[in-house]
Amino acid sequence: MFAITPNTLSAFLNSISKYIVLLMILLLGFSAILITLLENDYYQGVSFKIMFIHVPAAWLSLLIFSTMGISSIIGLVFKSPTAFTISRAISPIGLIMSIIVLVTGSIWGNLTWGTYWVWDARLTSMLILCFIYLGHILLLYSFDHFQKADFAASILAIIGLINLPIVKFSVDWWTTLHQGSTVFRVGGPSITSDYLITLLVSFFALLLLCIYWFSNIFYIIIENRRIERSKLLNQ
Repeated sequence: MFAITPNTLSAFLNSISKYIVLLMILLLGFSAILITLLENDYYQGVSFKIMFIHVPAAWLSLLIFSTMGISSIIGLVFKSPTAFTISRAISPIGLIMSIIVLVTGSIWGNLTWGTYWVWDARLTSMLILCFIYLGHILLLYSFDHFQKADFAASILAIIGLINLPIVKFSVDWWTTLHQGSTVFRVGGPSITSDYLITLLVSFFALLLLCIYWFSNIFYIIIENRRIERSKLLNQ
């Protein structure tokens, strides 16, 4: 990561963007068909289908923050502009994913438990993750120079990594309303194959959407920095 320049990575992403979009559309359509064809749950009715948005978004919110934290470490250790730019570009995507998790979870919770929100460990730690994303973005735009902003935001991202295992294992460590893991668990997934396939298709469709979004944000950041450097040289 730290040996690749931002321009090289941006050019690569741009070269494969049309394939990403094509595959994303195919997977989104396939996911929609699979979700539609699934029979309603005996207890939850049609509301259980929120799972196929909620769960992939939850996976992605954790995956994106992990990537952001690792990129921040690489950026600080190796002074890598590419790593800093990756962290900056994926931060808003992670924030959107975490918001989707909280909103869909609240709707699903109200339909299932009869309440939109409870302060249990999983929901609270997810809300904290959302606030860390927001704090990261605010730090990125709180300094006059992007290098100072990257440094401050990277420190927050690294500290925020502590929250990830809390989000993941909160249902195992504490008693919560939220159900335990049904996919990434010892002994294998506990859900049926049709649910698992639909979940995975939905996840990869949403992942490709995030990658496409990331490639566009990454390009915009590079262009903004080029303009900023040009202004400094002309002064």
